[in-house]
Amino acid sequence: MQEFIRGCTRVLGVVAGFLPIAMSFGALSVQAGLSVAATVGMSMGLYAGASQFAAIEGVRQHLPWLSIVLSVLIINLRHIPMSLSAHRIYSRFGTVHHWLLSHGLIDETFALEATEPPQSFAYYLGMHLSCWVVWVLGTWLGCQVGFQLPEQWLQFALPGLFLCLLTDSLRRRWRREMTIVLSVGVALALLMRSLESVGMLLAILGVTAVASCFPKLDESIEERV
Repeated sequence: MQEFIRGCTRVLGVVAGFLPIAMSFGALSVQAGLSVAATVGMSMGLYAGASQFAAIEGVRQHLPWLSIVLSVLIINLRHIPMSLSAHRIYSRFGTVHHWLLSHGLIDETFALEATEPPQSFAYYLGMHLSCWVVWVLGTWLGCQVGFQLPEQWLQFALPGLFLCLLTDSLRRRWRREMTIVLSVGVALALLMRSLESVGMLLAILGVTAVASCFPKLDESIEERV
């Protein structure tokens, strides 16, 4: 039980960012015409933020259901290499444990688990279950507030969530290479802010290109896993 609670507290920063994003999804979903049950059911079963927003946008534009399903599948293709990598972390657990943890394997939990030494199943379950419960609860709350939810919530929640993950990583291991990558990211974001979403995408691609030049950034992750 102690390990489970420790896993729950480990993701407090993540769930704080999850709540406004999930509420935004719930609000947008009911605005698009989906019922509360369908919206909450999607968060419970699909549980993939980006693809859920894409699905809602497809519903709002009255796209064919096959097009919506394909969009969701394409967005979630990243889970294939992520799951293969996570298998090294979960390999010592049984099959039932694998199934339970696989549903909660998202970008945020994977990022945290990949930078830590191997932990117990209860610890990982606490992390995954906390994120899933908050995501479902936030979706339901968003359905209740509907049109009253400010649009600025989503704009703040996404950068805030990844900023939390970044600061946690920096707190654990600060390297000269990471300082360079972070500085380049800030510079690109400032230089390209006039391009709005296109500028943000270019800044992300630029940071990725710079980070790829420093393979040592991944050494500690490989050693821990």
